[in-house]
Amino acid sequence: MESKILIVGVLIALMLFFGCTQTNPNGDNNLPIDTNASYKPQTFKVVENSICTFEEKPVIRLYSTTWCPHCEWVAETFDSVAKEYVDGGKIIAYHWELDTNDNTLTPGSDILPQSELNIFSQFSSKGSIPTFVFGCKYYRIGNGYEAGKDLALEEAEFREIIEQLIKETNKN
Repeated sequence: MESKILIVGVLIALMLFFGCTQTNPNGDNNLPIDTNASYKPQTFKVVENSICTFEEKPVIRLYSTTWCPHCEWVAETFDSVAKEYVDGGKIIAYHWELDTNDNTLTPGSDILPQSELNIFSQFSSKGSIPTFVFGCKYYRIGNGYEAGKDLALEEAEFREIIEQLIKETNKN
């Protein structure tokens, strides 16, 4: 229990130090970029990972905090799209608030598991938020369309990537 509190404390300290991120910075971490990927998202990066699934459904994640204005800007759009696909039985989705350890898509869910912190750290080595991880194959740090105040484009890209994940998962 003390180690979880320490890890969460360190993550919060890193987020306070680095702050939240509005745009997708280049070279945030050393994940292998898949340059041969046939599908090219607009603002997400593609990595050479196999797709993260649970019960044969792709898993998407948003890591944010309650105090980050960039996280707040996109949260409702992400949650709405995620809930639609979850309710349709097509994906598993998490929206982790790192400062409160809550999954906003599943109220009353358990505290943020270490496995989720590991995924966050893998894709956001500097602890930047918001961080999106779609199927462990597509990821983005920051919002792609916030500068233009275009939530419709955010939503369209979320849907496009989710549909691609579903298609790729069903192939296997």
